[in-house]
Amino acid sequence: MKIAQVAPLWERVPPPNYGGIELVVSPLTDELVCRGHEVILFASGDSQTLAYLEAVYPWALRLDPNVKEYAVSEILELSQVYQSAAQFYIIHSHLGISALPLASLITATSTVHTLHNNFTTDKRHAFSYDKKQPYVSISNSQRQIDLNYIDTVYNGIELADYPFVAQPSEPPYLAFLGRFSPEKGLQHAIAIIKDRI
Repeated sequence: MKIAQVAPLWERVPPPNYGGIELVVSPLTDELVCRGHEVILFASGDSQTLAYLEAVYPWALRLDPNVKEYAVSEILELSQVYQSAAQFYIIHSHLGISALPLASLITATSTVHTLHNNFTTDKRHAFSYDKKQPYVSISNSQRQIDLNYIDTVYNGIELADYPFVAQPSEPPYLAFLGRFSPEKGLQHAIAIIKDRI
């Protein structure tokens, strides 16, 4: 099966440090290749993958101070994807609303959209125009608006990279790996920990 994986260009796949979506796209893409699929990864040119890499920009846009409008490169990436859509069995977009207009115009190849972010008021409005496209949520609680959800697929990690330690060698602590934002609820975890100290 020939599959297009479409990743954001802001960070490389996999990310060296920060990059949530790219961290999810990387093992998914490589596993599809390991299972015998022909996968084309549309991502920044510095990405590392087992798939064939199709790059619009030579490195992660975040690293280039000359990039003033991220949307320009994303439009070029999507143009590349959808101009070659007929060759793919499926297109898997990780770009959110950006791919919706083009995906709705292409009927020969379906696009599935994995939703990695929250729904702002503006995004809710945009998604309301494309309810029938196939969507994958990353948690059941993410399903805040009425869309054609195919399934929920939780973000996968390589468990061996994150060993569980039942008894830490130091006093108990709270470890958080991710972007600090109110919707992640870290403030609630901190409040709970403070109450127990």
